[in-house]
This record gives sequence, structure tokens and C-alpha cells, in this order.
Amino acid sequence: MPRLERLGSDDDRALSFDCGDHDLNEFFFTDSKLVGRELIAVTYAWMEGNETLAYFSISNDAISREVDKTAYRRATRNVSHTKRFMTLPAVKIGRLAVDKRFQANGVGSLVLDFIKGWFTEGNKTGCRFIVVDALNNPDTLNFYTKNGFLYLNPKDKNDKTRLMYFDLFTLIAICN
Repeated sequence: MPRLERLGSDDDRALSFDCGDHDLNEFFFTDSKLVGRELIAVTYAWMEGNETLAYFSISNDAISREVDKTAYRRATRNVSHTKRFMTLPAVKIGRLAVDKRFQANGVGSLVLDFIKGWFTEGNKTGCRFIVVDALNNPDTLNFYTKNGFLYLNPKDKNDKTRLMYFDLFTLIAICN
């Protein structure tokens, strides 16, 4: 049965983990420790036995009206007009990777479903959105789109990453 482990800044990482992407592997083994020590992000490993199936790193973020008013209106169209503050709270997925041995088996989608549920059950942090700077390649963008994420800003269409968001309120509306 898979379990979730919060990784610390001095934990050993499962050396067998390899997602096939050098930058994501480096983050898992090295950079995640630094951002943890600096209180910038927290990294969690999805474990089964001693194997790391996947990991994700999260931090606090917000969708800001000042960045792009049109994108802000698009993302907040379902937020009560009286509650549209200058920024609305979000959790940011900084990194998400699945070990090569477990890719294309739905593990990444299970991780996203877990994160969505984690931030809606009991609303631990007053978080309305999940945001991600998705790598601007067809596989990554398709993965997030299939998992209900929308593009926040069409202006980043040619950038290295695309800012995408998921409105957690849609899950609450479905459950009620």
C-alpha cells in the first residue's frame, strides 16, 4: 500500500529513483533539501516499501490581480465578487515527477488527485487554487489538461513554462 512521506532537509533519498529527467532528478536528490531548509517548499515522496514511486514539492502561492487582470478574471469568475481580493490563495506544485518504472500507469494523476483532496478536505490553509508552471511541451501540458488544469495566461504560450491552475471549489461543488 503506497504511503506519503514528508522529506526533510537531511533525509536520504531512495537512490533507485529516476524519472528520466535530469533536472527533476537533481531537484529530488539535492535541491529539495535546500528549499526545505530555506522554508521555500516542502517535498513529499509517494512510497511503496523502500521504493519512491513519485514525489512532489509544494509551496504557498497566489493568483494575483496585478499580474494580468484578464487572466485573474478568468480564474476567479466563480468567486463571489465581494471576495475577489487583490490576490487569492493557491498552493503551487513546484515539482512533480514519477519514477520511469511507474510512468504511464496513472501514478501522476493519483498524486494530483491526492493533492486536490488534501487541500479541500477541511480546507487546512484557506487555499482556493492549485497552480503549476508546467513545462511547455505537449506531454506535460496534456497531462495537466487531462487532470482538469486550465491555462491562466495565454500570453505565456511561447514561454518555457505555462502557468496553469485548478479551481479546488469545483471539487466542493461536485461533492455537495
